[in-house]
Formats: sequence, C-alpha cells, structure tokens
Amino acid sequence: MIANINKQLKIILATLNYSLASVLFLSLFFIQYNFLAPGTLAGRFAIYTLWIIAIPGILNRFKSTGFLRKFQIVLTSIRRQLGILMFILVSIHFFWSRGFSYINNGLPLTIPLFQVFGLVAYLFLISLALTSNNWSVRKMKKWWQRLHYLNYLVMFLLVFHTALFPVNTNLCGVGINLGNTIQYALPTFFILFIQIISWVNLYSQKKVVKT
Repeated sequence: MIANINKQLKIILATLNYSLASVLFLSLFFIQYNFLAPGTLAGRFAIYTLWIIAIPGILNRFKSTGFLRKFQIVLTSIRRQLGILMFILVSIHFFWSRGFSYINNGLPLTIPLFQVFGLVAYLFLISLALTSNNWSVRKMKKWWQRLHYLNYLVMFLLVFHTALFPVNTNLCGVGINLGNTIQYALPTFFILFIQIISWVNLYSQKKVVKT
C-alpha cells in the first residue's frame, strides 16, 4: 500500500518538477516581461514545501509510531523530489521577482536587507541542490550531512527574508511585515525550533543509553 503511494507520488512530483523547470527555462526568452506576481506565488509555495520537507526528520527523531510513522515513511521516500521542487520554486521566485530585473536594468546600488537574506539563502540552496544526488552522498560521506545542515540556516534566513519584506505600513517603525510574519516567518521559526528540540531529544536519548 505504502509502496504504491510512494511510487505514484514520485511520478507526480517528477512530472511537476520537469514541467516547472521547463517553464522557468522558457521564461528566459521573455525576460523583458514582468513575472512578479507568479514569482511571488512561487516563493510562497517554496516555503510551504520547505515546511513539509522538515516534517519527516522531526517525526523520526521523536520516534513516531502508528499513523505518524507511516506518514513519515511516505514523506521520507519523496524527500529528495520535494527538495528539487523547492529549489525550482525558489529559482522561479528569484528570477521572476528580481533576477530578470537585474538582467534588464543592472544591479541596484543598494539591496534591501530582506533581499540580502533571501539571496544568501538561495546561494546555500544552490550548494544543497548540486549535492542532492547519490554520487555526492558517496563521495562526500559524513561531510554531505554536515553540508546539508545548512537547511537549518536557510530556514533561519527565510524568517528574516519574509518578516522584513517591505510594506506601506511598518510595525513600530522597524520595517516588520506583520502579515508575512504571521503567515510565513513565525511558522518557519516554529518548525526550526521544533527541529532543534527534536535534535536535543535525540541526543538526550543517546546519552541515557550510553550511561
């Protein structure tokens, strides 16, 4: 049952990934057009995908059982495909929201702080995407897992990228986007916090076993 679900989900995700990658590639021939609205939407879905990717690791470290265990197995089996999907969505978000503008008009003299956080997160995601394959896992060994701990730093950067997105009305004059903070920044921070707690829980259990 689970094997069939995994197979179907992998096919769906592979089709979706190829389709979105093709759309992004074709859009390179139309960089003079404005894709800001769909680019922003892609960024939102990228964050949702990132949340989903974090779930199986959390459930595994908390030793989930029953339905949650089955749910974890399903998500774990498609985690790499979800990671590819997230990277494609982030790439669409970057190029359609800012990248094409940079190509057409050149780099601005100053870059808003929220964009700096987003750009750094994207650079980290590029390194993760390039090593998300079996060859990299074999060659890098323990360094592969260490590199992919950057996922946590990416989530931390996204908290600020979303919370500092400019709006007409600032909260307390510090440039915090209250809507984005509630919808994206706080949930991302909460998931990151739960991930840290799950690691602490795992470490504590190992320490008890050793003693």
